[in-house]
Amino acid sequence: MRLPRLIALAACAILPVTACTSPDGGVAGNIADPDVVKLGETVVAFYLSPDTSTEKKSTEERPAYLVLVQADGSKQLIETSGMTEPHIAWSEAGLFFSDHKRDYILGKDGLVSFENKKAGHQQSAFALPGNKGFVAVYNEGFSESGYTNQVAVTTSTGSQLYQVEGNYFMNALCGGVLNGVATEVGAHFADSAKIPGMRSKVDPGAQPELLSQLYPATEGEEKVLAWRGAFDAGDHNRHVPCHDGVVTFLSDYADADGKPHMTIVSWNTSNGEYTERPLLDVQGRPVAEELVDPETFSQKSYDARAVRGGHLEWLAADGRIMSTEIASGVTRPRFDTGFTSGSNSSSQAIFTDRSIHLVQETFDGETPVKIKQFDRATGDMVTEIAVPGLAKQRGIEFNLRGTAVPPTA
Repeated sequence: MRLPRLIALAACAILPVTACTSPDGGVAGNIADPDVVKLGETVVAFYLSPDTSTEKKSTEERPAYLVLVQADGSKQLIETSGMTEPHIAWSEAGLFFSDHKRDYILGKDGLVSFENKKAGHQQSAFALPGNKGFVAVYNEGFSESGYTNQVAVTTSTGSQLYQVEGNYFMNALCGGVLNGVATEVGAHFADSAKIPGMRSKVDPGAQPELLSQLYPATEGEEKVLAWRGAFDAGDHNRHVPCHDGVVTFLSDYADADGKPHMTIVSWNTSNGEYTERPLLDVQGRPVAEELVDPETFSQKSYDARAVRGGHLEWLAADGRIMSTEIASGVTRPRFDTGFTSGSNSSSQAIFTDRSIHLVQETFDGETPVKIKQFDRATGDMVTEIAVPGLAKQRGIEFNLRGTAVPPTA
């Protein structure tokens, strides 16, 4: 049994970014005026989105908040109309975020926004190289063709939106090219029947994984690159690494015969070929025997910068930073962060060349959001920040989602 990552099913209220007072007056002083807000000395940013599992009147407005945190734990909140499972991206051009009506770039000189009406559930967000803007994927849901997503490209002059077939839960930016891995393949499902091994013997209706190029669009559409006979895949990390055109990710899935696998996958976007290695401990045993609890494997966390020196590093649910050698699948624990994920808390990891930043929320409506920064090479803790005052505003009605740190952090 896999434990799915706790995902907020947000009800997106129709509100522009505003300086209005929050319904919870305790944080009114932290709501930033969008006309004057700047990045300033922000060291970590994260998005709080409404949790619709908490009962609310259907007519009640449900804003969401981008939170800007400084080194001393002080904060500013930018109020938005919300986005389910929002994601944010940070480049030298600024901090990108969105809601279901607009896209925003917050820079040193202030906040700019562009109208861009779209689906209210986000899959990913990436900064394009060379400060050329941002690209993001949104989940449009079931359609006449089967399942569709939307891709938005936002620059300093505006936003463009187009539709792609399939549900691309997992995405990777390879240079300036955005590739997606879909487990709901939409209109492409019939095409997969022509390829051997792309039908499950246990469940013929199960869909294999599809690798597609989403941006730049090819004649206005996604470009199908390759298929993989992986079914019933576990929860995916939304942003995964790509180096030299090869996408790398951890995969928990069943094969065509229904046999379970826990592997590390390297998928070549140029020729569609992939290799995968079983995840093993240093003694050659499957990691699920002793090293990793298979019940909580889906709560792992890593991102697009998680590969270093031929290894994929990731945060396990028990709080340890793990290192998996891509060529062999051998996995070793590096150090314990003390930040766990489970029924009472959730932690996210942000990787940079020098650091590993962790953000933890506790689901009690009281405990401050906690942030730790570790030296990536040594594992030594560099800083620890508590963000007070959010618990009253958050209660148990908001979930901490997209996180980001400055690109040079």
